[in-house]
Amino acid sequence: MLYGIILDSARDFIILSYGLNIWRRVVHDLKLPSDTFDLFTHYSENIILHISDCLADILHEGTRDTYLEYFGQDFFRYFNNFGYHKLFRIAARNFRDFLFVIDQLHDSNRFTFPQMRSPLFHVTEEDDTGITLEYKSVRQGFTHYAIGSLLGAAKTLFKETNLRLYIRNDLSTSDYTHIVLWIQFDNRTYQSQNLRNSSCLPNITGLTFFKVFPFSIVMDSSINIRYMGGNIKKVFPTTTIIIGRPLNEVFRLIRPDIHVEWDKILSYGQHIVFLMENRLPLRSGPSGRIRLKGQMKYIKNKNMLWFLCHPVLGSADDMVSAGLHLTDLNLFDGTSELLVTRMHQTREMENIVEKEKLCAAQLEYVRTQFLQYRKQNQNLLCTIMPKHIASMIQSGIPTFSLCESYPLVTIMFVSIMDLKISTAYLKPTQIIEILDQTINVFDDITEKYDVLKVKTKSDPSYMFAAGLHERSNISPRDFGLLMSFALPINDEEKTEKNLLGLNSTEIIAYLSFELLRANKDLINPMTRKPFGIKIGFHTGAAIGGIIGDQNLQYCLFGDSVTIARQIMTAGETDRIHISQTAYRNLVTNNRFAIEYRGQSDIKDRNMSGTYWLTGINKNSSTTGINTTKKLLRCPYSGSLL
Repeated sequence: MLYGIILDSARDFIILSYGLNIWRRVVHDLKLPSDTFDLFTHYSENIILHISDCLADILHEGTRDTYLEYFGQDFFRYFNNFGYHKLFRIAARNFRDFLFVIDQLHDSNRFTFPQMRSPLFHVTEEDDTGITLEYKSVRQGFTHYAIGSLLGAAKTLFKETNLRLYIRNDLSTSDYTHIVLWIQFDNRTYQSQNLRNSSCLPNITGLTFFKVFPFSIVMDSSINIRYMGGNIKKVFPTTTIIIGRPLNEVFRLIRPDIHVEWDKILSYGQHIVFLMENRLPLRSGPSGRIRLKGQMKYIKNKNMLWFLCHPVLGSADDMVSAGLHLTDLNLFDGTSELLVTRMHQTREMENIVEKEKLCAAQLEYVRTQFLQYRKQNQNLLCTIMPKHIASMIQSGIPTFSLCESYPLVTIMFVSIMDLKISTAYLKPTQIIEILDQTINVFDDITEKYDVLKVKTKSDPSYMFAAGLHERSNISPRDFGLLMSFALPINDEEKTEKNLLGLNSTEIIAYLSFELLRANKDLINPMTRKPFGIKIGFHTGAAIGGIIGDQNLQYCLFGDSVTIARQIMTAGETDRIHISQTAYRNLVTNNRFAIEYRGQSDIKDRNMSGTYWLTGINKNSSTTGINTTKKLLRCPYSGSLL
């Protein structure tokens, strides 16, 4: 498992480097439950690997290891936001010293991240040209994240720009990762720091020695225990023989991950923190446990190793398990003070955790509400503009870049003839009721078709358009790029409406019949009869685009809009009037019954042949829903036949 703070650092890097829309694409493609991560929650460690793979697919460059290394390099910049820069600044004077204290930095966060499985970094060799560093981890696939972290530390903390890092050897197994790294940099200031070359201690008596350091163990060159501090002795039963036994029989070495051998321990030097845990049962019982952490010191005149340590205690339960009391702890190392302070803070921390859980629940509720409102907003936009345009606007793409040209769209105008006159004699409440009923009926019908109601005019007329998704004046490459940054449309928003593969004119034709039928249910309260309705449509080229900054409107421009309106005006009540180009698009598949009207006077177009759309051919294999029961509730028919 991986703490959420690592995943959030990767998220922060993606947003900072590639933009918020790329991160949204990653969240969508991987179906992540949220676009943020809780810093102290455990997540699957595979998530960051999948994020790296997904990023490589979206950007079409690099590999998983490329982005893992990027995430590692950005690690220190991200952590500086949480005040860790102070800890990093005091960790070491230079990059060389930093490599020796990485494990100590990990260990210093054991209370903040108690279940962290940190890797092991161990310097095995060095000279004035660089350092050999071994990286070990129980995780698989994170080598390049570790490499990126080392490069990021060198550059961010110590301004090391002339650094090179190579994988010298891969000793990994199926159980853990073990990589030998060669880090090349200017290391001329180094001094050999193995235990034999460390400073020697003055001659003191054993009584004084163990009185000053009650938590200490002295071992000979065979790693047998020769002396032990009194406070460690007392945690074991009095009948347990410890002196003279091999260290590995009494304690289990947890860190570093090496065999308990004289040469191995000496080679690790004085910068490595050793952590060990009892193997033998304690006086407190079979479940008792004590962990000792400290440094190894070489006693030259005795040729012995001295493990100067202290018990690792995080709570009162740890003291009970180890069989220790406050009076057993060293007064000079602050362990007792920290322990008591931590006990006082435990309850406060529990209250904070409870508040955090409450806030997390509230945050999830707010997020759910936000997603609902966002969906409503997107649905609202989709009622006034094409869905792909709405998606790109919500993704932050400037509206001025979304102008499109359509070589072949069908535009229809529908006008309710008696509505405007009737409103002069009706009460305001009656007017609102009629308008609401009319709009709802038309909208319910339009929702079943692959059309867009572009604009509702101030007079009682409606404008519909079909074919807006078929062509864009943006090049295929640029259009694909724009759509790659657009927010994805939900699956239910992708419902296929054009099941029969109709062209735009056929879609409008079926819609016109259904509107004509539905109008019979819209009763004029003045005459007690259905409102008269005029319908006309034309097929041709048009240009569509967004106008306005605050009040966005999607508008269609061009001669086709003007002609369609004139076709409607020149028509007759309760009849469907169509232009010459619309006629040519309809006769191809012979789905409709059409009559030639004759020459009509279209303004600025002289005389032009127009037609009446009179019905749907019953012998057509795809004449609509109700022509055959096989198509069930396909949107492109009504109950006309």
